[in-house]
Amino acid sequence: MAIDHESRRRDIAWITIDLIAREGLEAATIRRIAAEAACSTTAITHYFVDKQELLIWTFQVLSAEGERQIEDALQRDPTNTIGALLTMVPWCAANIRRWKAYLAFWDEAARNAELASLLAHSTRIGTGYLQRLLQAQTASKTDLDRAGQLLNAIIQGRALQMLVDQRNWNEGRIRDVLEEALAVARLAAGG
Repeated sequence: MAIDHESRRRDIAWITIDLIAREGLEAATIRRIAAEAACSTTAITHYFVDKQELLIWTFQVLSAEGERQIEDALQRDPTNTIGALLTMVPWCAANIRRWKAYLAFWDEAARNAELASLLAHSTRIGTGYLQRLLQAQTASKTDLDRAGQLLNAIIQGRALQMLVDQRNWNEGRIRDVLEEALAVARLAAGG
């Protein structure tokens, strides 16, 4: 039976994401990832030349998962804007894990130009989704770029608060905050 190398690389990325979410980026050594994957370090280096390549791939997998989550939400119900926005905040166990990993990557991006470039690209994609959501709800659509950036900033800021103070953020409160953020962004878009 042939080995699906792309699937194996994704599996290694998810193991790395879990490790980073639990213990931070420093814990994500090739040796530690191999131990988590119950394989040798050679098995990891077969798929990734070095830790940098592994981290870049892992971030790309993490970003693609975020995109998939919002696309799935929009496919299920294109009119459920809050449902789509919920995919972008740490309100459930899966999103909390993703956000913890994102935070570690953001910290690393401050010192790693390649990762910073990928993060900026990912942010542009996320802002594009927000502009799409706003476009469907705003009559005049005069400044969707500005409104999308504003909504992204509000969501990211609130998401950080949710992540560090989880017990004070239940789903109802999170939905209320997302509604408020959406209303501010609609005004900024001219609608």
